[in-house]
Amino acid sequence: MEAAQSALSADTWAQFVHVCEIIFYAMPFRLFVVFVLVGATIWAIAKVYSGDLQNAEKGPVAIRRHSAGSMPRDTLVVHRSLIDLSMDGTRAKCTFIYVYEGHKGRRQHVKLKSYDMLLSVSATPLRSLLDVARANEVPDVGSQEVYWPILDVETENPVVGEKTPDRARDYARQNKVLERWSGDDALHLISLHQEVMGEVRDARSEFIQHRVDRLRAARSGGWWKRMGLHKAARERPGAVGNYYLKFQFSNDPVFVLTKHPDRDVRMTAWLTLLTSAFALLMEVFPLQVTPPPGVAGAVAAPLDRSVQENSARSPPRVRPP
Repeated sequence: MEAAQSALSADTWAQFVHVCEIIFYAMPFRLFVVFVLVGATIWAIAKVYSGDLQNAEKGPVAIRRHSAGSMPRDTLVVHRSLIDLSMDGTRAKCTFIYVYEGHKGRRQHVKLKSYDMLLSVSATPLRSLLDVARANEVPDVGSQEVYWPILDVETENPVVGEKTPDRARDYARQNKVLERWSGDDALHLISLHQEVMGEVRDARSEFIQHRVDRLRAARSGGWWKRMGLHKAARERPGAVGNYYLKFQFSNDPVFVLTKHPDRDVRMTAWLTLLTSAFALLMEVFPLQVTPPPGVAGAVAAPLDRSVQENSARSPPRVRPP
């Protein structure tokens, strides 16, 4: 009984190996593997060599709402000074980043919101509206609970003996922070749906409030909580800063070959595709080929016939004595 079962399992395994060999040597399977490898190669090219615009922070930007109320929510209008006109109508993942000067003057980058957006590139500059978000809205927190940027030298004589305000807004008004800060002098104006603009603005406010709450908890809590929040003072948020945009485009092979914003990436993808197609063509039509026995005789017959005819027309030359 055991011998019969072992023989049956051996036959089943042999049949399985035979089917796998048939599939492995079949032309459709090999074409499928080639297509998968080419697609994976193009995806890796787009992932590793992303170009200048992919994952690059563009800005600083100021956000206004769409002037036309009929524009959809997933549309982002930018001027051509920020991105090229060739990207008009392209979809990308847009991430809004809050950038400010933090501990020891180092620039801190905080991701706020990410959206799948349809890019609409405008050839003319956008018109500024009354309600524009510039990321320089001073929060209503303590003046010592946030970082302040490096300001230009004040030309007027300072008031001697004036007390430092406890609230951040009063501090900004007394020291003319917005007037003396040059970080928002070169803003690119973009347009968003009013709801998206409000979400980005709320995300910045929530981030600032979260960091301030951590700082307050570290100061008012016991030693155990202070140990857990020992970095809260260095991680204070910036009172004013800038919005930046980061674009992430699809790594789909069709998009990379047709609509990727970077020309070098498209060229590299096309070279990969053409090289693979040439290798596949050489596999189908090799230069050194061995025809089957039935075809070999038919191929060699015209050559043999021509050789025989030439031999009959010109008799062999006899070497003179």
